[in-house]
Amino acid sequence: MSSVSALAAALSVESLKLRRSLIARVAGLLLIVLVPTVSVGAVALARSPLAVGAASAKLAPYSTGDLVATHLLVCGQVLSIGSLFAAGFVLAWSFGREFESGSAGALFALTVPRATIALAKALVVLAWSGLCVLVTVALTLAASAAVAASAGASFAGAWSGAGIALASGLLGTGLALPFGWLATITRSQLGTVGCLVGVVALTQIVVLLGGGPWFPYAVPSLWTGMGGAASAAAIGLPHLLTAAAVTPVSLFLIVHSWRRLTNV
Repeated sequence: MSSVSALAAALSVESLKLRRSLIARVAGLLLIVLVPTVSVGAVALARSPLAVGAASAKLAPYSTGDLVATHLLVCGQVLSIGSLFAAGFVLAWSFGREFESGSAGALFALTVPRATIALAKALVVLAWSGLCVLVTVALTLAASAAVAASAGASFAGAWSGAGIALASGLLGTGLALPFGWLATITRSQLGTVGCLVGVVALTQIVVLLGGGPWFPYAVPSLWTGMGGAASAAAIGLPHLLTAAAVTPVSLFLIVHSWRRLTNV
């Protein structure tokens, strides 16, 4: 079997597994439904008399400015974290279940190399998560357009905001890829999810200490303004490229680990 045929076969099998995965269905549905709802709802609450006390202070950045641009700003901020969690959970399932279920041993008998199977797993989850991010941004745009039309607001800031939201979601997806490697190393879905939660907590500490711009996991949320306008302005092309570089490095680590896999 040629390498192209092997990859095509692995992609087909892994795509079928993902389509039948309850975890992928729930994670994708939550991302697609909750993010547009939160994006439009948070801005509506911020601009209503109902926002008082602590809620008013938290939502203050969304209380003024272009309506559509603000919807997409919130969308990008939520996606920067939501896409990381969604893809991270699915990667933990996709890689970790092979070891926990004992099916990893059967992969040695296949004509498709284990490294090719690992590459297919990663590519399928990346494609699935990227599609979820795209649909989420599109639905937020549609909901925002409907609200803007009813309010007589301008739609001028839509495309720029949508581009940033899409990019932040895709960055979050790429940053989840190391957890596929961690699931291989730990051979545990739960352990990988624990590491994911730990990295998110560590990100908060790094940002507080001032190292956020050079910490890949902090870059998407800071870029979308979650840390304020000053923090967003501090994120430049080198920081974005550093975050994006996590994806190819992680792909290499995953493929290398599965190529050397012996004791399952």
